[in-house]
Amino acid sequence: MKGIDITRPDKLILQGIKTLGALGQNLYSDKKSEAKAKAELTFIGKKKMESVQSQLYQFNSKEFAVETELKDFSFFQSPKGKHVSWLNFHGVHDVELLKKVGKAINLDRLTIRQILDTTQRPKVEEYDDHLFFSVKSIAKNNEEIEVEQLSFVLGSNYAVSFQEEIGDHFEGIRNKLKEGLGFIRKRSSDYLLSQLLDAILDNYFETIDQSNEAISLIEKVVIEDPDKATLIVLEKHKQNAQAIKKALAPFKEALTNLMNGDSKFIHTNNLKYYRDLGNSAAAAMEEIEATLRTLEGLTNICFASQSQKMNETMKVLTTVSTIFIPLTFIAGIYGMNFDNMPELHHPNGYFYTWGVMGIIFIVMLIYFKMKKWI
Repeated sequence: MKGIDITRPDKLILQGIKTLGALGQNLYSDKKSEAKAKAELTFIGKKKMESVQSQLYQFNSKEFAVETELKDFSFFQSPKGKHVSWLNFHGVHDVELLKKVGKAINLDRLTIRQILDTTQRPKVEEYDDHLFFSVKSIAKNNEEIEVEQLSFVLGSNYAVSFQEEIGDHFEGIRNKLKEGLGFIRKRSSDYLLSQLLDAILDNYFETIDQSNEAISLIEKVVIEDPDKATLIVLEKHKQNAQAIKKALAPFKEALTNLMNGDSKFIHTNNLKYYRDLGNSAAAAMEEIEATLRTLEGLTNICFASQSQKMNETMKVLTTVSTIFIPLTFIAGIYGMNFDNMPELHHPNGYFYTWGVMGIIFIVMLIYFKMKKWI
């Protein structure tokens, strides 16, 4: 087992944070294994809402309607004219409700299991009658990065989204639908999905910008007077940046797979929007990698600054010790208890000794200055 440096309080604190995170992951892994062993659908993750809330938006270029708290999903079997339906859920822990939704849109058991498992890696999978897309959304809450899994099911005339909790990811899209702004009400469900994914990517850019602003403030402290507390803050930002990168990388990969594939659920005239999403994800990835490089550089500066402070301290102590070595030598000689020492009974011996010691001190000081040791 690798030892922990007990002389580094910052390392001890960070090790404790990582250990707590690992404990949570182990609990989820155990629950996942148990569910697989029993061959049953089980919610895996942290329950963030007491009850699941649902909203149904049905629209076309001329009409718009909203329903909430749905219990019946049979409208999927008998679509309303040329309307597009967007069904959104806040909360994914209700297994029976998800089974009803899955039955209405013909989801297989594996897809329902992936929606219920909030520890899943982002992915895209295409089936005969729908496209499944899962992503991780992030948001900064004070100094913590909150990660939320969102799942989407795309059909020919519908989109279903599953969120772990109530958030403002899609508030702008709801306003556009209500007010008839933009092109969402004039286009198909695959265009709606591109806008939902674009809203999630906007959260990535916003969170990265917030992190970079906080890091720019720390940069001044690192240059002027870093300490152990500064190191802990830098390491925390580094953990946040790693969490963003971990969530963003598979998101970008899923978008790439979707662009390269010949999906029948993405119309040719809307494929350009998914390419734009892929480019945005690549730009966000470059940004977070640049942030990580900046944090690594600041950490190195912090350690170098502390080493420099230590060197300066050691230089002063060494200089003082070196100057006092000959003075201590002289004092040691005249501290010996011999009666027959030549200068011991000299009337001015005391002053001569002080003079010699003073000359030695001045000569050594001048020499150190010439050598630029002090």
